[in-house]
Amino acid sequence: LMMPMAKGLTRAAVPLGAVVLSAEVAGRLEHEMLYTGLTYCGHPLACAAGVAALAAYEEEGLIARSRAMGGDLLGELERLKSRHPVIGDVRGGRGLFAVVELVADRSSREPISPWPQQHPALRALVDAALAEGVSLAVRGNLIIIAPPLVIAEADLADALALLDRLLARFFPASQLQGAA
Repeated sequence: LMMPMAKGLTRAAVPLGAVVLSAEVAGRLEHEMLYTGLTYCGHPLACAAGVAALAAYEEEGLIARSRAMGGDLLGELERLKSRHPVIGDVRGGRGLFAVVELVADRSSREPISPWPQQHPALRALVDAALAEGVSLAVRGNLIIIAPPLVIAEADLADALALLDRLLARFFPASQLQGAA
């Protein structure tokens, strides 16, 4: 297993990226020279920010909190799925990161727009959410829910309630085919 990561390593304070290796992969590479790195590889400022951020994650219990809240987030998104036929699938639950997939037809899994286009109603939903103070990331037919690890539980609940209202407003069930 190899896992690349970046922004969260320093709480986005300074650029830093890394690749974490499983023990198996690390063992295979242990005696090999890896010709990697560029001018700013191992920059002391970025590494110091990374060490400080990791310490804060640990001291503040943010990873455990993210895992616990991620389960709640996934549960609420599943409830939204049961109420909104436009939601074809929800993914996540291992932390404060989830994806809501929007479909025109649940049975066929036909997307609301061809990839990577964005349906006009989805763009309007995102704009309406932002006007209410909630920023949603969107890629094609996917709504990406990625709140900060320090989000208050009430703020997350309010954001999900807003998403519920906006889905009803911009994607009424009567306009979807085969939605039931």
